[in-house]
Amino acid sequence: MNDLAARLRQVVAVADAYRQTVGKALGLGTSETTILVHLLHECSCTPSALARRVGVTPATITSQLDRLELAGHVVRRNNPRDRRSLLIDLTPRGRATAETIWQVFFRDVMDGLGDTDAALAENVDRVLEQVVERLAARARDIPGMTEALEKAG
Repeated sequence: MNDLAARLRQVVAVADAYRQTVGKALGLGTSETTILVHLLHECSCTPSALARRVGVTPATITSQLDRLELAGHVVRRNNPRDRRSLLIDLTPRGRATAETIWQVFFRDVMDGLGDTDAALAENVDRVLEQVVERLAARARDIPGMTEALEKAG
């Protein structure tokens, strides 16, 4: 099991490097490419939700959205459910860019699987789903994380 945690750490590290390379190839920042793909899969959302997803401050997300809007990738619109907030949407150009990023990533993952047995790939998918659920729950639990870190340290 230690090997699995170490391998997942490697996946996270290489995914960060992968996103940096995608960003450089497109002339975008890593967070900006993350924003585009997030909007592709999650549809419109508020700047504060994007800031949480990307892990930046509201001021930083504002400047990233300014750059993406200037480049024609996103548009801000009034939130019909809350007049005080905005929603961020992909433009057709932004959607095309995000779909391209996703297609290349998907192909790279499929190439990485090679001729892996389909049943094994399904099992790995289930394991990763469980890990994602656990890590997502932990990511929402600051008090629990604080306690776990204090106990471990």
